[in-house]
Amino acid sequence: MKQYQQFKDNKVHNGLFSLMTWFSPSYPIGSFAYSHGLEYAVEAGIVTNTGDLKNWLYDFLHFGTCYNDSIFISNSYDATEKNDLIFFNEVAAMSKAFKSSSEISLESEQQGISFYQVTSVTLSSKKFESLINGIKKNISYPVVVGCAGSIKTIRKIDLIDAYLHSFISNILSASLRIMPLGQTEAQCILSSLEKEINLISINALSKTISDLGSSVFMGDWASANHEGQYTRLFRS
Repeated sequence: MKQYQQFKDNKVHNGLFSLMTWFSPSYPIGSFAYSHGLEYAVEAGIVTNTGDLKNWLYDFLHFGTCYNDSIFISNSYDATEKNDLIFFNEVAAMSKAFKSSSEISLESEQQGISFYQVTSVTLSSKKFESLINGIKKNISYPVVVGCAGSIKTIRKIDLIDAYLHSFISNILSASLRIMPLGQTEAQCILSSLEKEINLISINALSKTISDLGSSVFMGDWASANHEGQYTRLFRS
C-alpha cells in the first residue's frame, strides 16, 4: 500500500501517463486530417524524397510552427501557473495571429477545441474550463496544451517534448499516404530529429512571446496554395 501511494504521488509517473494519453494517435483531436502544407509541397515537387522531407521538418522545428508553438506552450503554462489571466489572453491572441494561412489556423483551432473537449472531461478542472472558455475566439492547440499541462503539473520540458514529437509524427504519418516512403524510413527520420526536438524544448523554457518569429516562407506558401488544390486528402 505504501509503495502504491509513492507511485500515486510521483509527479513524473503521473505526467508520463497523461503525456502518453494526450499525444497518442488514438486521442480524438483529428490530427490525422491535416498535413500542415506537406500535401501541396509533394504535389508541387518540392518534397520528393526522404532528404527533402527531413529538411522540411527541420525547418518547421527551428524556424516555423514548432518553434513558435513551443513558446506558446511555455508561456501559456506559466500564465496558468501564475493565474495571470491578462497574460494568458495575450498569449492566446498571439498564438491565433501567428497562424500563417486559413487552413493552418483551422488546423490549430479545431485540434485545440477537440483537445479541450476531451481533456476537460478527464481533467475535471474548473480552472481549466474557465481559462479556455475565456479565449474561445482565440483558441489554439498549443495554448490549450500548455494550460492543461500546467494544471496537471507535468514538467514543462516533457510537455513540449511530447507535443513536438506528436507534431512531427503526424506529418510523417501523412507523408506515408502521399509519398513513396516506408514506415522504417519515416521512423529513421523521426529518430534523427530527437536531439533537435529536445533542443527546441530546452530553448523554449527561457523564451518569451517577444522571441516569436517565423521564416519558413515555403511552408506558408505551400499551405496557402493547398487551399485551392484540386485533389487532396488532407484539410491543410
